[in-house]
Amino acid sequence: MNLYHLKTFYYTAKCKSLTKAADILCITQPAVTKQIKQLQSYYDLKFLDIIGKKVILTDAGEHLFSIADKIFDMESQAEESIKDFQHFSKGKISILSCESFGAYYLPYIIKYYNKYNHDINISMLIGHNESIIENTAELNNDIGFISKPIQNPKISVQEILEDNIVCILPHDYPLKRKDRLEITDIDGCDLIVHEKGSVTRKITESFIRKNKINANIHYEISNNETIKRLVEQGLGIAFISNNMVSEEVKTGRLIALPVEDKNFKRKYYMIHHSDKYFSKPLKDFVDLVHQWSNIYPMPMF
Repeated sequence: MNLYHLKTFYYTAKCKSLTKAADILCITQPAVTKQIKQLQSYYDLKFLDIIGKKVILTDAGEHLFSIADKIFDMESQAEESIKDFQHFSKGKISILSCESFGAYYLPYIIKYYNKYNHDINISMLIGHNESIIENTAELNNDIGFISKPIQNPKISVQEILEDNIVCILPHDYPLKRKDRLEITDIDGCDLIVHEKGSVTRKITESFIRKNKINANIHYEISNNETIKRLVEQGLGIAFISNNMVSEEVKTGRLIALPVEDKNFKRKYYMIHHSDKYFSKPLKDFVDLVHQWSNIYPMPMF
């Protein structure tokens, strides 16, 4: 179907006037008449009866008009939507994040961003580092947040945060000192660890080997909240990023002690495809992430 002919039919039927349709379409009245004749000839159907200056829809014309009305209403919406994007008032940001960064850091960034960007939709999904890297390399998302450094020619990587890992213990755990962790405090203890392959698990295992700690691994858990609840219940101790237990420490449900080891830290990285086009909403979000990382752990602005 020739959409230009359909539009001529639509405005003629809507205005019930050849002259008004011609004015809207910026063509002559004879051109309007010619295009309607061509449309009707092509389908061998009469859509309009034109008697003098009177325009009357046939049954076929009524049906075609109802469809055309939806088509050109959508065209109008499309025009408005494009104008919104031109003025950066609408858009969508697709984010993939590792569980720890997505659960404990991103909500604060998104909250502040949303304060000034109500019409920007944000999709944030949690995944493992490898799946985030793979999807980012395939341009399936705008940005990603991972917890390990990578080298990939398709991906741009920026370190945005370094957080200390602490040892968490039940509130009634017997300690020689209350300000730092002594190896004898955890020697022979039951240990709750992250799943194999995770960054924190690798750091924990390295620390145990280095200090020749005799620990019994009783639980392997992939969720930080579950790990904290198990420690609260006295089922063991665990190593976890400092920020993830701030609330439990504040309320006295857990003890968190620093570990005197310069390698006992966890880093986070923001990644995106090297050829990714940055819309203004996306650029504003990325800039906000950098502003946040520069002042962390202070409150956002």
